[in-house]
Amino acid sequence: MTTKPAFNPVLLDIPDHIETERLLLRAPRPGDGALLNVSVIETLEILRQYPASMPWALEDQPVEKTEEFCRRAAASWVLRADFPMLFFRRDTGEHAGNCGLHRFNWDTRVFEIGWWGRKRYQGQGLVTEAAAAMTAFAFEHLGARRVWCCADEENTRSWRVAERLGFAHERTLQSERCDPDGTRRAMRVYATTR
Repeated sequence: MTTKPAFNPVLLDIPDHIETERLLLRAPRPGDGALLNVSVIETLEILRQYPASMPWALEDQPVEKTEEFCRRAAASWVLRADFPMLFFRRDTGEHAGNCGLHRFNWDTRVFEIGWWGRKRYQGQGLVTEAAAAMTAFAFEHLGARRVWCCADEENTRSWRVAERLGFAHERTLQSERCDPDGTRRAMRVYATTR
């Protein structure tokens, strides 16, 4: 009797970049820390409004921290343990935000998607374009069965991205997360399946 070899995600041949009409999404690389840091610092005030969703934004953000993120993210990409992507405007080459697939399960093929957009480019549909590309990547290259996201109920811009993508609003989880000061947060859960 022969047994089927165990699935090894490290052996998946998948692209490390995606092009859309206006964007280039790609896996982080060593050396990306400085350009990412500029975007994070510019957007920090907005990111800090939702500490239960983005606790990393409460920490100091020196260039060394964003460079460490980029190096760890590059390693995680190769190991197929996390799929963060930076996205850039194709016309200017400027970093416009991050989007990625996180906390996933290879057995069930369920992937969580997350995103944030650089302050100067918010309201232009770039996050929606990046998230649409990442969702398609999950289904087409990773065999996803479900892609879901969780957005703070007060972060209207974020959960509206999910709605524009056609994700179903499954429920709102009351008091699901907690800010460092003890404030309870409700989180809206959205998903799409195939």
